[in-house]
Amino acid sequence: MSTVYLISGLGADWRMLQFLKLPDHLEKHYVDWIAPEHVDEALPDYVRRLKQEITDPDPILIGLSYGGVIAIELAKVLQPRKTIIISSLDTRHGLPWYYRALGKMKLHHWVPLKVLQSALPFAPWFFGAHSRYNKKLLKEVILDIDELFLRWSLGQLLDWQQEEVLPGLVHIHGTADRVLPLYDRPGLIKVPGGEHLMVLQQPGEISAILKKILENE
Repeated sequence: MSTVYLISGLGADWRMLQFLKLPDHLEKHYVDWIAPEHVDEALPDYVRRLKQEITDPDPILIGLSYGGVIAIELAKVLQPRKTIIISSLDTRHGLPWYYRALGKMKLHHWVPLKVLQSALPFAPWFFGAHSRYNKKLLKEVILDIDELFLRWSLGQLLDWQQEEVLPGLVHIHGTADRVLPLYDRPGLIKVPGGEHLMVLQQPGEISAILKKILENE
């Protein structure tokens, strides 16, 4: 029996993925983020430390948003049974040009955290959190995020060098994602009207897709 390891979005925890239902024959484990050793820790070094949480020799990885990037990097060293990303990037080419421009300006290094958090009133619209509970959860995640982790992860994301789609990668993406707009390619599983946090807003639909993918694993 394989264990499914779920990796949440940037600075978030298991609650972002709590409503997903997987096939009963698969065990489920939420991966906890660990702190980077410093703001410039290389992504491969971070992943080598994080992989200590993956104890199943034949794992299945599911990553949400930034967790999808980490899942891809983990897959390079673990060779899992299957890697699935949701609302994420499969290569660096899916990152919108305006994020790359901000990265070149190094804004993520020096803009005060309070300035970033000041955009909180717009976050539910941007991320696609519409119910009272989902708005509350998103607010908690944004206010609780660790500043070192935020600056490190944004830097790694903006500088990610993944050129080709990982062989066998399964990518599920909403057509209405504002955070990471759909970057279409053959084989991509598109969710009509799905926003960035469709795992919270449409958990039944996403769970059905995952069950179909995983039913024979």
